Amino acid sequence: MSQPDRRVKGLAEASIRVKDLAAMQKFYEEIVGLEVLRKEEEFVFFKIAEGYGGHTQNFAIFAADETTFLRDKSSELISENSTLHHIAFNIPLEDFDAEKSRLEGLGLSVEAVDHAWVHLHSMYFPDPEGNLVEFLAYDKTL
Repeated sequence: MSQPDRRVKGLAEASIRVKDLAAMQKFYEEIVGLEVLRKEEEFVFFKIAEGYGGHTQNFAIFAADETTFLRDKSSELISENSTLHHIAFNIPLEDFDAEKSRLEGLGLSVEAVDHAWVHLHSMYFPDPEGNLVEFLAYDKTL
């Protein structure tokens, strides 16, 4: 049986709601190293990488109390009900050890794990609000 054409070509955007927009912007800009694309009073958009069809891959943070964009869904999307597991960002293999050392030097608790079944070295660390962030690097020799 042949596979149908895949319509999804990449991740365009991931967004989370945050309690302290300024602290979270600083973390994702200065610690994670994302470029700010747009900042408003109630949100910040970061560029992750080039995307598909002219749209960059983005990560956004929205102030938790800003519900205008949610319209009728605001009562369903409260932080206590979040199902977020973690946010993962690709990094080059040659930067893996240096990034781990840099993050630990900033006082972050970093856990490194190898996922041999997908040839990935991963490191996990928390953001200021307790979301789990992952840096991962592909290693074909793993």
